[in-house]
Amino acid sequence: MSLDIGREDILQFIINNDNLEIVKAKLNRFNPLKVLRVQDHEVRHSNLLAWLFNPSENHNFDEKILKRFLLKVLLKPINGDVVADIGSIYDLQHENLNDCAIYREKSNIDILIVSDVSKIVILIENKVYSGEHSNQLERYLQIVQSEYNGYKIIPILLTLDGSEPSSERYYSASYEDVIHSIEFILKHYADRTSSQVIEFIEHYVSIIKEKYYMDDELKGICKDIYLKNKDVIDLIYSIGNEIDIEKSIEDFNKEFPEVEKVLSRNKVYWFLIEEFKKTKKMSEGWYAEYPVCYWFSEYYGKLKLTLEIGPFDEPSKRIEFLQLLEKNGIKIQERAKELGRKYTRIYTKTIQIKDWTDSEEITNAMTNLYKKNELKEIEQKVIESISQFDWSF
Repeated sequence: MSLDIGREDILQFIINNDNLEIVKAKLNRFNPLKVLRVQDHEVRHSNLLAWLFNPSENHNFDEKILKRFLLKVLLKPINGDVVADIGSIYDLQHENLNDCAIYREKSNIDILIVSDVSKIVILIENKVYSGEHSNQLERYLQIVQSEYNGYKIIPILLTLDGSEPSSERYYSASYEDVIHSIEFILKHYADRTSSQVIEFIEHYVSIIKEKYYMDDELKGICKDIYLKNKDVIDLIYSIGNEIDIEKSIEDFNKEFPEVEKVLSRNKVYWFLIEEFKKTKKMSEGWYAEYPVCYWFSEYYGKLKLTLEIGPFDEPSKRIEFLQLLEKNGIKIQERAKELGRKYTRIYTKTIQIKDWTDSEEITNAMTNLYKKNELKEIEQKVIESISQFDWSF
């Protein structure tokens, strides 16, 4: 903070600041669930989700919220390696899940959803604040497989930001997936329920949005406040992380001029190097135009660097490229070479971040991850594979 800030500057910031009043008004809206501190307790989130997902509950949306959420999760690009085949998603869309029984904390599993008619079990491990315990996900999955032999099992790790599960057999889901599913059903099926139920659900959506991520309007107002008053305030906490990661990205790019920015959003930064552009632009969308890309992301308080092979326009060519990578010494899982797979992570590494508002710490972490000898060896093998591959298809 600047040392020459005067009383007039502070008063001008506080008094008659329309944007600041808008933010206060948004944050101070009465919400009975905030009074009960639902947002601060993982178990209460799980109770509410169990109610929303239960087709027999008095919200009168039957299976709609549950099914919408499941389909959204299964179709996420990050879950491409978990989905066995696209036909299973089509089948799920036409299944009747109205007989589902919902269990809370059965065998310590947060939410267990069982349809005996459709022979489907959905296992949801909900991590709002806590992280995974040792081998927890695999242990829960083994329990469910043993008890529900012959059922189709859909294991899901639900976190605030959709973090990657430690078990490759789990689907990743975020609270944003939950919100989008709820809002879609409220928009299109509001006439099925009462105004009291709608108001209750909207209160829940509101505390998730307020607590865990901002809507675009509020984010824009906060940024405007910060930019116009940065000599008065040290930090607007609700956007501090975003500001610092952008500064870290700038510093990282200056240190490594070969890096080309693809996309940055909140605590995620996609980038590539010139050699990756010697592949071929693909029409099928993901964050990069090219099928090989790096990305940084936040993972349980750590910074993670991932090197990933994305979609090809011709799936058979993708398999050929993965086989070439394997031939050149990069470990590729067998199921990654199946038709229909679109995303294959060939390198991931994390480093702990103590303070996400410290841009220098984040920049140093980015640098340390990107300069690791292990990664540079893999990167060189990828570059060699790119040069050897026929991209004329």
